[in-house]
Amino acid sequence: MVPIEHGDVGCWVVKCNPVTGTDYFAAIAADDEARGPVPNLHADSWCLSPRSGRSRMVSPGDLIALWVTGPKNPGVYEVGWVVENREDPSNSIGVPEPRKVYYMGLRLGADNHVPRGLIQATPGLDRCEQLRAPMMSNPSYLTVDEARVLARLVAARVSEDVVAAARWNTLLT
Repeated sequence: MVPIEHGDVGCWVVKCNPVTGTDYFAAIAADDEARGPVPNLHADSWCLSPRSGRSRMVSPGDLIALWVTGPKNPGVYEVGWVVENREDPSNSIGVPEPRKVYYMGLRLGADNHVPRGLIQATPGLDRCEQLRAPMMSNPSYLTVDEARVLARLVAARVSEDVVAAARWNTLLT
């Protein structure tokens, strides 16, 4: 893992694999609010690796993206911003204490998500850390330039108001 500084980060990328971990799609299907129209803004949280020094770098206001991995339709399904990052004593899997990031996320939905194939084919994102080191622990990150490219891909899928609600319009200037 290459050491990074907070200024290198355009957005944090948290990942889930529906096959081996949290079944993101089943969780949404079971959540009455989540079944509402997409895109929709919602509060959520995600565990960060206790082994990664990066987990303590995640700060309120930072931009964040949720990458759903696995064999079926991988890609970015949510974008938003960090509200809080704290230790999660309820999840005592080891030392140091696991961390949990709380964020406001814009759920893009199956029709508006940014698929891995598009990310692989898009100059400026085609060498991002998630593609180079997909098995890396949470969180990974996009550089500022890579996050700007992702923001343009998101903006091509949803309205300006929706991008602004997720605070990703700051990357479009």
